[in-house]
Amino acid sequence: MKTSTVWFMALVFLWGCGADESWSSGAADKDPGYPGGPTEDALYMDSASSPDIPAAEQELEFDFKAPQASQNYVYIAATERDSLVRIDARTLDIRLIPVGGRPTRVATLPGTDVALVINSGTSDVSVVTSTATSDSVKTVDVVPHVNRIVVAPSGRYAIVYYDRSAAEPTDPVGDFQTLSVLDIQGDSPKSIRVSVGFRPSSVVFHETLPVAYIVTDDGVSILDLDKAEEGTITPVVPLSDDAMEDPSLREVLIPPTGTYALVRSLGRADLTVVDLASGQLSRTALDGIPTDVDLIPHQNKALLILREQALACIVDLEGLLALDSDAVKVLTIEGTGAGAAVVSPTGERAVLYTTTGTVKSVAVMDLAGEDYSWEVFPVQKNVKGVDISFGGSRALVLHEREGASPGASGVDQTIAQSHGFSLFDLDSGFRKLIMTDNHWSSHLFVAGQGQEDRLFVLTPDPKEINHFVQVVDLSTFISEPVRLSSQPTSMVHVPVSGKVAVAQDHDNGRISFVDVVTGQVYSVTGYELNGLIQ
Repeated sequence: MKTSTVWFMALVFLWGCGADESWSSGAADKDPGYPGGPTEDALYMDSASSPDIPAAEQELEFDFKAPQASQNYVYIAATERDSLVRIDARTLDIRLIPVGGRPTRVATLPGTDVALVINSGTSDVSVVTSTATSDSVKTVDVVPHVNRIVVAPSGRYAIVYYDRSAAEPTDPVGDFQTLSVLDIQGDSPKSIRVSVGFRPSSVVFHETLPVAYIVTDDGVSILDLDKAEEGTITPVVPLSDDAMEDPSLREVLIPPTGTYALVRSLGRADLTVVDLASGQLSRTALDGIPTDVDLIPHQNKALLILREQALACIVDLEGLLALDSDAVKVLTIEGTGAGAAVVSPTGERAVLYTTTGTVKSVAVMDLAGEDYSWEVFPVQKNVKGVDISFGGSRALVLHEREGASPGASGVDQTIAQSHGFSLFDLDSGFRKLIMTDNHWSSHLFVAGQGQEDRLFVLTPDPKEINHFVQVVDLSTFISEPVRLSSQPTSMVHVPVSGKVAVAQDHDNGRISFVDVVTGQVYSVTGYELNGLIQ
């Protein structure tokens, strides 16, 4: 493999990143599958029209219009009523909070009962602070037609911007190079406008410093939040030495340390690493076009999968920039059929799989050892997605219904034509198939509070008859279906109450709260009408 280095002369802010190169992963880290991922057009391009580009692996997506949870409450944008619905997960008390015009997307500040809501009709954001007895609302102006809101880990700053991939067909087009930065600290929230590279697609905040990295078509815009003022123009670090490269073919990953940007091209057999402090760029030739790339938490490394060549690559990012010939370790994974991977939040293991073809297996790779050994495990159905629990010891393998196979036994036909998912103990290799009457739509891992980890999987019925949320005890792999009255659309965990809120498709608004430990269900209906329990 060949490595080349290019130095860009770029004006950047300098800061100390410290010696800790740790990186943590969570459910929101892959937005819409990973920070700075390729556009929807690139992910789902017709490979038949581009024969040299491998068929894309499917990515799990997230609903950014779903209800959001704070420590004690669930917040839902009531767009037609110009209000924010607040539901207490313990008492089921409902409040309708007037905000700006046509509220759409909601975000909450970590560890608080503070919510931010984008008001699309009045081009502003309302900051709602809730207590048991009151709700304070403060509103600041933002750039018109924004549709994304991202909150810093500290909870002090938030960035709102227009993302084309998040827009509905009838939505007005927003500003492609101006975003609003909100300073939420203190009694009077403030908003300023800053200019960034063309068409921002994602925002990553530094894990400890007040710095934001905005992935754009032009490169990574770096914004020092403490120093930003109205009209600030952010410096942009290029992600390629080819100014005419198609940015829609990039997948860009930035760890919360902010040290590097890792760039995978969907149409080129190489990998690029950019030092965001200096602008140094190193491009390494690979033996094929990578079909997936993931950062490995706590290791300053990345895992690449080359499905067509049956290879996996472990890349030392710092070594790659230093032109270390041993920076890329190539592993043969023949027999896995893998084209994608999901890395555990602990960084100790990865599950390799493919969503293309008819491969009925997954492989587990040891990322903690020096030899990166792996083992293949058969599953009963084709794989359409994989996720790993917070503790890193359990995996969810999602399946889809398959067509009938001529000559197959009755049991095999039943398995093939069922919907369902598999539970996977990564320590022992034990797998359990859970067959369901309907297709899964979303899932949620829940941990903490002294109870065993739980997994929630929505299985809505397209015939509007039998809707369920499957509640799985991850210590026993026992699944209990909990019936819902209306079609479930999304879920969110409310930590203090120990409940999972399941939003449902209902004309007047319906949400059910499922107790994480007991599975008992509490439902409220009618909040879209008058904010009262019906």
